[in-house]
Amino acid sequence: MANKHQDPTNSKVKSRPLFIGVLAFVLLLLAGVFMLWQRYQILIDDRQTEMSGVIDLVEQNIDQSLKYSYSAALSLALQIDEEGEIANFDEVASQLVDNNPNIDAVEIVPDGIITKVYPYEANKEAVDYNILKDSTRNKEAFKAIESKRMFFAGPFKLKQGGMAIVGRLPVFIHSDFWGFVAVIIHFDNLIDQSGIKELAGDDYRFQLSKVNPLTQKEEFFLVENSDLHNSYSEEIVLPDGDWKIYIIPIDPNKPFSEVIPIGILIFIISGAVGWTIYNAMKQPVRLQELVREQAGELAKSELHFRTIFNQAAIGMARVNSKTGMILESNKRFQDLLGYSEEELKLKDYKIISHPKDLSENTRLMEDLSRNEIRQYSLEKRLQRKDGEYIWVRINVSPLWEVGEEVTSHIALVEDISARILAKQKLVDNENRFRSLVENSNEIILIVDDLNKVKYYSPSLAKISKYEQIDFSVNGVLYYVHPKDQDLLRAKVDEAYQKPGKPITDIVLRVKDAEGQWFWVNATLTNMLSTDNVNGFVVNLRDITGKKEAELNLVKSYELVMEQNKRLLNFAYIVSHNLRSHSSNMSSILELYDDEESQDEKDSYIELLHKVSKNLDQSLHDLNEVVSINTNFDIKAESINVSEFIDQAIDILSLQIKSKNAKIVKEVPANMQVSFNAAYMDSVLLNFLTNALRYAHPERSPIIKLQGYREHESWVLEVEDNGIGIDLEKHGEKVFGLYKTFTERKDARGVGLFITKNQINAMGGMVSVASKPEVGTTFKVTFK
Repeated sequence: MANKHQDPTNSKVKSRPLFIGVLAFVLLLLAGVFMLWQRYQILIDDRQTEMSGVIDLVEQNIDQSLKYSYSAALSLALQIDEEGEIANFDEVASQLVDNNPNIDAVEIVPDGIITKVYPYEANKEAVDYNILKDSTRNKEAFKAIESKRMFFAGPFKLKQGGMAIVGRLPVFIHSDFWGFVAVIIHFDNLIDQSGIKELAGDDYRFQLSKVNPLTQKEEFFLVENSDLHNSYSEEIVLPDGDWKIYIIPIDPNKPFSEVIPIGILIFIISGAVGWTIYNAMKQPVRLQELVREQAGELAKSELHFRTIFNQAAIGMARVNSKTGMILESNKRFQDLLGYSEEELKLKDYKIISHPKDLSENTRLMEDLSRNEIRQYSLEKRLQRKDGEYIWVRINVSPLWEVGEEVTSHIALVEDISARILAKQKLVDNENRFRSLVENSNEIILIVDDLNKVKYYSPSLAKISKYEQIDFSVNGVLYYVHPKDQDLLRAKVDEAYQKPGKPITDIVLRVKDAEGQWFWVNATLTNMLSTDNVNGFVVNLRDITGKKEAELNLVKSYELVMEQNKRLLNFAYIVSHNLRSHSSNMSSILELYDDEESQDEKDSYIELLHKVSKNLDQSLHDLNEVVSINTNFDIKAESINVSEFIDQAIDILSLQIKSKNAKIVKEVPANMQVSFNAAYMDSVLLNFLTNALRYAHPERSPIIKLQGYREHESWVLEVEDNGIGIDLEKHGEKVFGLYKTFTERKDARGVGLFITKNQINAMGGMVSVASKPEVGTTFKVTFK
């Protein structure tokens, strides 16, 4: 028997496969944990985004319901006259309650005492109740008086029964507190209007709370959802009434539960790969040692070699190195491919190899035959007898010594299909994650602390129209609207102070590649210290449509409030003027009935004709005012102001000549404004007619019309040297209805009122500057 010599490096050789196997297991496990953590963060962010969207919708629904309630209270308050009386409460109240599903009752509360309610039967128990003397209710009432705005109190139990929210609008007459106009919203009605039941679904629950003004403790009103400490939740504070809304996920650990199976799979795969690598590296060393040890014993112990060959744990085959034919194979190899030993002896390696793997295999065999290499390893596919392919790792060693004739080689074959499949699955998962990012409707950026963009998602070009972006050239603020830059600076400073914590709901305007502004909801996360990120992660979601809808809603609300003010003013005017004419007629008719002289009766009839004529003129004037204020479909067109001035001067040419007036026109020929043509005729004729009518008796009229640009808007000034107006005395009444400032009998006080309403209806503004005995200048700023 040959002598054995101990290799001094043998222990290192044996420990190397174990080290590499453990290292592969740790690295693969770390990579899997990192991907798992990213997936977990995505699930958390998705749920956070969904919760924010749901609670935003609930907040909008409640806010909208309260706004409708405020409009109803304001409409009822406008019915209270200067003496604090309301004549038609039941009629107005029934229209407000029956036509507004957001409220359930209304109340009139002079001096804090409920005197009128609707509907009466359901709420009559509250009549004569003094809320200002009830220490359990008056704090919120006094708060409404102090702030001079509507305040929603509750939810609390009503005197007439039931849980409700009460909105109290303080009413002031001549700056003195008169009382309240109140609306009642049943708590169940508010919950229905908010959409909480539909939006909660199977994933979330909601809670509504408020700080009790007496105990200063937070009270919860949805009893089944009172526990907020054991679940992750998001809350939003509603400004009206000092309420809070909570949204609570039913299963706060759901994201973690979803990643546990994946984590277990990653651990198993990492262990399997490490074990496979360990075995793959261990087997060639062990088998090579075995071959060398048995080489001298081969002739003496062929049976021993056959036993080892056939009972090996991995597949083994001896192959003719010249022809590639399989000379013999062990049981494991036969089981892998499903062939018997006799069937394998009729095949060469090319027949059972995948066509795409042949070129590499052939090249390595040729290098082995030329003694350029003494062994090689190769991962390839072998075809089983049933036609399926399996992945194997082949370790090949020659069975001839260097310098001897090429004979055959031994191939050690290990099945690695499971590892290849697991590796492919990881690649597929990575591709799937990348696809989600690249096809997202959000822009994802990674920006370092030097404003250099390290990564941007493909959605950048789709949303902002930039093919690529680099903040280091122009700076981040170049792309942000000037009015939003302070907000962004503050959020960046906050992100520096809170590394790793997302700074959410940063709503601002961003410039696209075409120079247009669009609204985004940004999330900023400081990950400067996170490996493989080392920057700020910025998520930008386009919310232009939603933001424009919100702005349009605010504009509509402001328009309704302005229209209410105009209608209230108009109601006072109509009441005053018609009451005056009606009183005059009644007085004349009473005198007529008491008078016996026919002559006197005839004189009363003449007076009655005059009053009737004045009434008709008043109705005509008021009708024209109503037409202007209620016409929402006024057609505007591009108008050349200079041409319309020429037409007005031409119409008034006889009056201009009779007054010996001088017209000075300094209006650019290119002065084009968007205005209604009929309104423009009326405005110009009214200004010119007034300038001629109220000319100074001691000098000829000089009327100067001047047009110019001011802050990107066209301005028209009409200046005269007439008798002027004492603005210190009449300044607030210049544009009022039926307000006159001269002794002229033909002055009615309607023209300037109508002119101002026509200009305002087209989005413009008008102002006046005047001095008595010097003249007057009207300034019109067009939209």
